[in-house]
Amino acid sequence: MKLGPYRFSPPWWGVALFVIVAAILCSLGAWQIQRAHYKEGLVAIEQAARAAGPTAMKSAAARDSARSDTGALTYGRHYIVSGQYDRAHQIVLNDQVNGQALGYRIWTPVILDNGVRVMVDRGWVPRRGDGHVAPPDPPAPDGPVRVLGFWRSFPQPGLNLGAGNACTQRAWPRALNYPDAAAVSCQYGAPVADGLLLLDPAADGGFVRDWDEDLVGLSPAGHYAYASQWFLMAVVAGIILVVVNTRRR
Repeated sequence: MKLGPYRFSPPWWGVALFVIVAAILCSLGAWQIQRAHYKEGLVAIEQAARAAGPTAMKSAAARDSARSDTGALTYGRHYIVSGQYDRAHQIVLNDQVNGQALGYRIWTPVILDNGVRVMVDRGWVPRRGDGHVAPPDPPAPDGPVRVLGFWRSFPQPGLNLGAGNACTQRAWPRALNYPDAAAVSCQYGAPVADGLLLLDPAADGGFVRDWDEDLVGLSPAGHYAYASQWFLMAVVAGIILVVVNTRRR
């Protein structure tokens, strides 16, 4: 191809490589934009839920959530749960990082009057030893409790290997790897609400909690920034193809 005093003549494999790389980079950019739109929806839901103020969680709503009715409870809403901690049967979420320290998240069920369990994330605790010791079993408040927290879905890993969540007769507490509601319910042999109550940072009976400001993770602006970087890398790849394969006639 003649471009004035220059000639652009890339090899076929160079063009093919550019097309493949550009397609991958643009796909990553488009995925980040989709994530940004999704996070914008979560932010809107969270802001509306916060504006509504704390709401008492009804036993019927928790029961319906346990039956996979995901609309029964609202993501991001402040709920007050009344019941009693099941202190003898806690779950610890494995391999959770706080800063540069490795540890666990402590999930303690609150048993409602209809028998449904609501899992309360009471925060992060550091790992002791080399990881081969028994998981921690910190005490929980005794007697009837009123627990205030933010509602969210069960956390999911970036890569779900589906390991470590077998329903067995292991001793308590049980260390699991990103279980869903079905896996948690299987541990107790009883219905479990499909979600997690993040214990309010000002509430007693908890540990390290840093979720009072942000429940959505990376902000929509962050996803847009990553999308811009992927698209820019595709443009740079095109510039490199042109520069490397353009010569003066």
